[in-house]
Amino acid sequence: MFSENLQNLRKMKSITQEELAEKLDVSRQAVSKWESGNGYPEMNKLVLLAEIFGCSLDRLINDKIVVDTIEEKQNYNQLYNRFSIAISGAIAMILAGTTGLIFLSNYGERFAIFGVIVLLVSVLLAVPLFIYFGLEMESFKKANKQIANVYSEDEVRNYNKVFVILLCTGIALILIGVTILVALYGLELVDENSTIPVGLLLVFVTIGTPMIVYAGIQKAKYDIEAYNKEAIRTKNDELIGKISGVIMLSATALFLIAGFLFNKWGTAWVVFPIGGILCGIVGTIFDKNSN
Repeated sequence: MFSENLQNLRKMKSITQEELAEKLDVSRQAVSKWESGNGYPEMNKLVLLAEIFGCSLDRLINDKIVVDTIEEKQNYNQLYNRFSIAISGAIAMILAGTTGLIFLSNYGERFAIFGVIVLLVSVLLAVPLFIYFGLEMESFKKANKQIANVYSEDEVRNYNKVFVILLCTGIALILIGVTILVALYGLELVDENSTIPVGLLLVFVTIGTPMIVYAGIQKAKYDIEAYNKEAIRTKNDELIGKISGVIMLSATALFLIAGFLFNKWGTAWVVFPIGGILCGIVGTIFDKNSN
């Protein structure tokens, strides 16, 4: 029934009857009558209601679809929460392993070997998280190519405040690490061959970067319009993703080979921006071909 659908959708988006009435330019009593089944809106108001709740007229008047929408919000919200925690956690593991390697390499070859083991273990723990939750997200998008706009304006507005705090905190932590690095080397407080300053920098990076990643994924969660566009992937999009994945995996392999075999940690990082540029070129080429 329309009355039940309207009430459920309004509560789901945390909109009061007064707020909905204001959006529709009607009285609160009119909204109350619609929800109690004692009245029915005109067609132009129905269309506007569908726009407000981010659904079609069919979804608005079909109670089964509305119930599914409420469950859809719960499933979507839980999925993104798991995904954001898993991905930011996996990144933190790899960064922590890298930090351990840098610190241990300061104390000789034997400790450096142990540091490599620590890094490899962290990668072994992180990679399954990337794969499992990446596939889970991909599966959800294929099964739910379009979802209703399930978040209210207040929910989006409140998270945007949290996003700014998390983003600024993460960036600040990384800048603190850079400042410590520059101070220790610049003031010659440590030997120039010491890896301690780099290790300290990575400590702050290990904390700040996952925080930024988590904030970004959570922000994407609230952008339903972007989700609906992204979920409908073309064959070109899938091919671009596969080629880009191969490029970045190759870059990672080159970085590790250059570091472990030739001790070129300080310069080998250049493969990553090169890989990023190549990914951009691949994307541009296929985008042109699809037009």
